[in-house]
Amino acid sequence: MNWSVFTRRQKQMVLVTIIMAVLLIVLMVHFLGLTKPASERGGAAKQEILDLQGKIENARNLLIREAGVNKDLKEVVQRLEALSVHVPSLSDRYAWTYEYVSRCATQSQVVLDNLEEILVTGDAAGNPDKPYEISISTRCGYNRLVEFLRRLETGNPLLKIKQITIDAMPDSPEASQVRIIMQWPASIKIERGAK
Repeated sequence: MNWSVFTRRQKQMVLVTIIMAVLLIVLMVHFLGLTKPASERGGAAKQEILDLQGKIENARNLLIREAGVNKDLKEVVQRLEALSVHVPSLSDRYAWTYEYVSRCATQSQVVLDNLEEILVTGDAAGNPDKPYEISISTRCGYNRLVEFLRRLETGNPLLKIKQITIDAMPDSPEASQVRIIMQWPASIKIERGAK
């Protein structure tokens, strides 16, 4: 291309076009972010993608933990269901307790004098979670008492011996008057969680 052939006006037009093209290229490079370091390119969109990836990873971890928690919950529910046979039912607590205590007493060769419910009074009377308590009176020797207590506690893992009172009997030195207060949970509530 011969530059001398162009008129002055044509030369100005070519020069302005070249300047405009260079200016346009510089602006495109700047606005596309090619002048920034690679770590800063992408701006808000890149940050949003990184945030979303973090949330996805957190959700994966939560799902993994939830599976473990659900497995543990199922195991605990099974253990509670197995223990529920050791709690007197609300409808016939006294009969259930009498049968259990009588069986342990017979096996230990202890004669029961008295077995009575301890009635709840005051503020706790309306509380369904108040433990169920029974008072037992008997006369027996030390060895039979130990055997009786062992049978009571090993036969029922939820039974709690709350109090034992032993009084000597002057007319029978081999036996003592014994009062035992036993306690069971009111009931076992099994919540299975969300399905």
